[in-house]
Parts: sequence; C-alpha cells; structure tokens
Amino acid sequence: MAYSFLEIARTPGVIAAQAANGSADMYASPDIPRDFTSFTEKEAAFIALRDSFYLASVSETGWPYVQHRGGPAG
Repeated sequence: MAYSFLEIARTPGVIAAQAANGSADMYASPDIPRDFTSFTEKEAAFIALRDSFYLASVSETGWPYVQHRGGPAG
C-alpha cells in the first residue's frame, strides 16, 4: 500500500496555516507527487552518507515519536 505523505501532513490546521501564508494553492497542486512506497535511490544515498539522523513518525493516536540514529556512516 502506498503512503500519501502530503495528504497525511496536510491536516485541516496545516491547510489553514498554508492559506493564511499564501501557500495553500501550491501544496494542493496535482503536480506534486503524493504516492510513495519507499525511499528513492536519492534519499537512500543521502542517508547512507550520514553518521546521524532523526526518524520521526506519528502514532495512530496522534502522538509524535522521534528517534535519533547515530554511528558510523551508512
């Protein structure tokens, strides 16, 4: 199942803030890719070069969960 990250992130509060700041139309554009099933090679290569990064998600109850990952690059 593909995740639609932009649709998940654009909650009613985010849409209202985008409208107030003049960017709502840009994010509502059908030209913005919305369906992803995994990282592309570009994102995977970027992460592989890092020795530290944060991974964030949100639980089904809406609470954020942020993890730090660090160590040798890759």
